[in-house]
Amino acid sequence: MTETTQRKGGGKPFRSILEPHFEFIRELRQRRKTWRQITELLLTEKDIRVTVYAPYLFYRRKLKRATKPNWENVGNNFKFQPARPNAAANRPPSRPAPLPKLNAFNRPNIKNINTDQEFT
Repeated sequence: MTETTQRKGGGKPFRSILEPHFEFIRELRQRRKTWRQITELLLTEKDIRVTVYAPYLFYRRKLKRATKPNWENVGNNFKFQPARPNAAANRPPSRPAPLPKLNAFNRPNIKNINTDQEFT
């Protein structure tokens, strides 16, 4: 193999261009700004040109990863809270609904069936 085809171990991990601006995006979302408005503000105030979906996908992924600790976030002491906490997770589990009573199945008695009758 030549030098150009050999791979050296690793490199810089991918970091989003929006990473340093997470708090800015979070603040705008708390002010109820739309993703389109956030994209326009990133362009005008931070001089970052991204698609409309980029801040949404970045923000969603960042919040999802913040809830799961991993080796990259061990040194970080950031505590992210989801924008809307799941209310169902805070409720105690309810009792299961009772099942309906089972009726015993009665097999038809063949002696009582009239087979001589014609059906029309």
